[in-house]
Amino acid sequence: MQSFEIKRGHGKSLEDGGLKSLMEEEFGEVTEKGNNVKVLTASFKALTKIDVDMVSITEIKIETETDSDAEPNDALDAHQAYNRFMQNVTGFNAKQRVDRAKAKAKKEAKAAAEKEIQS
Repeated sequence: MQSFEIKRGHGKSLEDGGLKSLMEEEFGEVTEKGNNVKVLTASFKALTKIDVDMVSITEIKIETETDSDAEPNDALDAHQAYNRFMQNVTGFNAKQRVDRAKAKAKKEAKAAAEKEIQS
């Protein structure tokens, strides 16, 4: 699962069924799986599976699977629906999500390097 940061103040709207309703808006039927950890699952056209786990009001984890043999229009529709969903959930557009992921990876690599030096 890939982790995504949620914009400050945006996570409150995802609580109490908010995340599920956003998923239903973009992908249709949503099911819940898991006992202790609630993972929401859906599918939409070329997006054969999207699992969403709300870790906290500042982070979500998402796992997706796509059909590589899908029609180009289905793949495009699925990609656009995914991007709309991600922007509505995180509060960040695609470019901002990439920039934040790069900054996080850089910070983690620096921390790991510093830890290695100290060992």
